Amino acid sequence: MFGPIGYEQAVYGSFPFWSRGYAMLAASEGCPPAWRDAMKRACTRFGERPAGVGPFRSVFALPVDRSAWMVVQVDSLGCDDQGRPGALAFHALFVSPWSYRRAGACPLAFEPAFRTDWTAADQHAPLPPGRLKPAPLGRDPDGPADDRADSIAAALSRNRPADALMRAVWRRLPGRARRRLGAASWAFGNANGFDFIALPRLGSLVLDGSELVL
Repeated sequence: MFGPIGYEQAVYGSFPFWSRGYAMLAASEGCPPAWRDAMKRACTRFGERPAGVGPFRSVFALPVDRSAWMVVQVDSLGCDDQGRPGALAFHALFVSPWSYRRAGACPLAFEPAFRTDWTAADQHAPLPPGRLKPAPLGRDPDGPADDRADSIAAALSRNRPADALMRAVWRRLPGRARRRLGAASWAFGNANGFDFIALPRLGSLVLDGSELVL
């Protein structure tokens, strides 16, 4: 097993300790403006939490450009500074394409590095760059076997999108497929164009005919 990999990081969201709405909370000094802008665009496209959807935590990953991938944890904070429900915090880790490949090209491998304990003090200093030993993906599915995983993995390998159980599917995907797929374990829309996405049942979601529906 390989050793730790390096990452830069940034945090964007709407927090109960300020009155700025959605904005960048903090970033490490190694995050260029282009990475931060790409993160903000992706977070804006994540979608708003629909009524009836409770607190959640999810992970998504997208390529920024040829120099980096961003892996983002989305955390449901509850209410913002105005007491309005639906506030979200986005913690992004930026890694090189090679590092993403070394981590199995799986967004869930980065879970050990994510934080949720953001405070007003984080506004006053850059975040440090970090090092991470990715969590192993494992060989056996967690919990009961899901017969959908094989068909979803096969569809993703043929460049067709799907919505299903990320960890079970990623175990079945060849590495070349993992390295080109944008994925989200949970989101409220697909303006980011994820290949793999889990969604609540949304009547407003428009499909273009290429999706694999199970």
